[in-house]
Amino acid sequence: MFHSLLASNGFTAFWGHLKNILADFAKGPGKTIAFAVMLFIVGLLVISIIKKSVKKTTIKSRKIDNSASAFVTSIVGLVAYVFLMLVVIASLGFSTDSIITAFSSVMLAVALGLQNTLASLANGILLIFTKPFKAGDFVEVAGVSGTVKEIKLFSVKIVTGDNLTIVVPNNTVFGSTITNYSQNPTRRLDLVVPVAYGTDVELVKSLLLGMVKDDKRVAKDPAPFCRLTEWGDSSLNFTLRVWTSSGDFWNVKFDLLENILKVLEENNVEIPYNKLDVQIVKSQEEV
Repeated sequence: MFHSLLASNGFTAFWGHLKNILADFAKGPGKTIAFAVMLFIVGLLVISIIKKSVKKTTIKSRKIDNSASAFVTSIVGLVAYVFLMLVVIASLGFSTDSIITAFSSVMLAVALGLQNTLASLANGILLIFTKPFKAGDFVEVAGVSGTVKEIKLFSVKIVTGDNLTIVVPNNTVFGSTITNYSQNPTRRLDLVVPVAYGTDVELVKSLLLGMVKDDKRVAKDPAPFCRLTEWGDSSLNFTLRVWTSSGDFWNVKFDLLENILKVLEENNVEIPYNKLDVQIVKSQEEV
């Protein structure tokens, strides 16, 4: 019975001592930690709401496409998370100065080691916001011609006419001339038509303009143009100039080439071509 009483008194003393420790912890560090945890949880909820709001706003904006929307949302989220961590650390009583200094040193080292990658990232941001082209456009950039399939922060994916996928780094894209064949709704098509010297100039103009007049894909305004523009070495060169939609450009060009040949042949208009005359001279011994 004595031992039981001793054990009971020991447990009571231990429990009382533990309660005092917990009470002191709750009044001091515990309260601080609980506040930091609560702040962290609330911060995560606020960041989630902010990201959804930013994404919804940017998607509705006509000036920002989907690529830019995703990028803006990611950047806002990253900045918000960094800010939240600094606030939580500060709430625990730690100094954030040393953390910011260390973080800056690490970021400087990373920046020096990834100069080309960061250049592509910066150019990717410019691509997204300046929008010299968008997905689906047919472009020529850095010596590559094809349809833009995807614009990323570090590179642009282009599919060529023969179905090859080429990835061009963004710093290369901005370091070269960009030609966008799809940005404008219409394009001008110029064709040079050579005919033999002695051909009636007015006849050729009438035939070519009459041919394009019946093509509904050729714009009426600006009106088709056809004039004699050059006296070549062996031909009179006419320029046939028409406007058509960007989507019909190549089909119109190929059809016009075929129809021009057909119209000129039907009207007996000679199309000159290079000829080579070979003369065989016999020696006196063979005579």
